[in-house]
Amino acid sequence: MTPFEHVTALFSFVYALALTHLLARIAELIVARDRVKFSGLLALGMINAILVVFANWLSLWDLHGITSWSLASITVQFLFAINVFLICVLVGPKTHDDGSIDLEDFYWRQRRYFYGALVACAVLSLFANLDYLKTANAALFLKENLTVLPMFIPTLTGLISRKRWVQWAAGLCYLAMILGYTIAFCSTLR
Repeated sequence: MTPFEHVTALFSFVYALALTHLLARIAELIVARDRVKFSGLLALGMINAILVVFANWLSLWDLHGITSWSLASITVQFLFAINVFLICVLVGPKTHDDGSIDLEDFYWRQRRYFYGALVACAVLSLFANLDYLKTANAALFLKENLTVLPMFIPTLTGLISRKRWVQWAAGLCYLAMILGYTIAFCSTLR
């Protein structure tokens, strides 16, 4: 097993658990659909969380050229993976056996934590991207960070504002950015 495989195996498990958690919660909501008050904003948050997992799991591949991993690098990448897990938890409400499930209320109670976790994800990614300096394509460090920095705009806006239209704008803007990131950096695995 190479150092890359050893280190990223743990990160992949955390990403898999994050996605599994969120997908299980979504499945529970589908089963209980008669008791669920739908929220478009929460659905958008769920889509964004799924894309965060997918994009960041795919981006691990760009680190495959690293032959030596420091404890600091492993720690930052691990904290990043944990943060991605928290993002998924924050948009996945637990379904109870009885009573109505108000996803709109859940969104507004979780909104600040969700966007706070997205802000933390962006901050951690700036540090995690330092690992690109150890690869054959060190230019990825600058390219990735220049892609991440604009993500602070919708995440901080969503964190601060309670206006419904701003929440939609922040969520859709973040969706466009995470899709753009995925296409730009993960469309070809070499």
